[in-house]
Amino acid sequence: MTSRWLRRHAHRTAGALAPRLAARWATDVFSSTRTYGLRPDDVLPLGAVPFTVHGDQNVTDGFLWNENATQGSALLVHGWAANSSSMHSLVPPLRAQGLRVAAFDGPAHGVRKGDQATMTQYTHATGAVLDTLGDVRVVVAHSLGSIAAIAAIAQHTGHQPECAVLIAPPATLGNVLERWDGGGLRLTPPLVQGIYHELHHRNGVPVSHWDLTALGAALDLPTLILHDPGDPMVPYEDARTVTASLKNAQLTDADGGHMGILMSRTTAAHLTHFTTEHLTAPHGPHTHLHTHTHHEGIA
Repeated sequence: MTSRWLRRHAHRTAGALAPRLAARWATDVFSSTRTYGLRPDDVLPLGAVPFTVHGDQNVTDGFLWNENATQGSALLVHGWAANSSSMHSLVPPLRAQGLRVAAFDGPAHGVRKGDQATMTQYTHATGAVLDTLGDVRVVVAHSLGSIAAIAAIAQHTGHQPECAVLIAPPATLGNVLERWDGGGLRLTPPLVQGIYHELHHRNGVPVSHWDLTALGAALDLPTLILHDPGDPMVPYEDARTVTASLKNAQLTDADGGHMGILMSRTTAAHLTHFTTEHLTAPHGPHTHLHTHTHHEGIA
């Protein structure tokens, strides 16, 4: 008897007795930030220094590579249920361009406490990091992190990035929910509607708000979309939709599937080519950040 069967059986019973409770339970499963069971040790990544993030209670610090670089910053935004370590392979090509590279674990992700988060929380945290860094020239985001990143950029009133790279981005959170297999739960139409209602309550906005194409429609931001046509988690059609909806976007194929695309040499090569093309002007001194001493190790 598997845990998946037990979860489904218990949830079916709860659904019959208390539909609202069942919807909250299902939303907890959908919103889990620990789908892959990732709880890394609080160890500084090799070559990085920590910096303090201001303005967000859920994300209080992050990691910097090339901290004294004078060409501005690149910000890495990881996908849902992953953490900043999933983006480490993209640090070297960005450092090679003289950029200071920043990454952070999102709310309830990685070294953060908890196992539940909302897109509203993730977007706010991303905005706080943008404010803290002050000189982000390029944002590189993966999967659902792409929606949080574009939402944060659209809301941001300070320094604006010069370009963005979105890797395997879903077009909308609704698309993700509609494709979700239930994580062991039996997804009846009433239950799905209950999840929509519960997500609206938790986020403060309806699920339809988390639409990358709508959030980014007003941005005239050169954007590279990288997607593996064979991605088993986010259909290639989502990448086409995002590309067609943004003002200044181009779609380029890469390999590696949904997660392996981050480690692909093709991805690194396209990232380097695109950022080199769009970050040509010299940049002034970067914002002074508060960094603190930490022993060095491998995340």
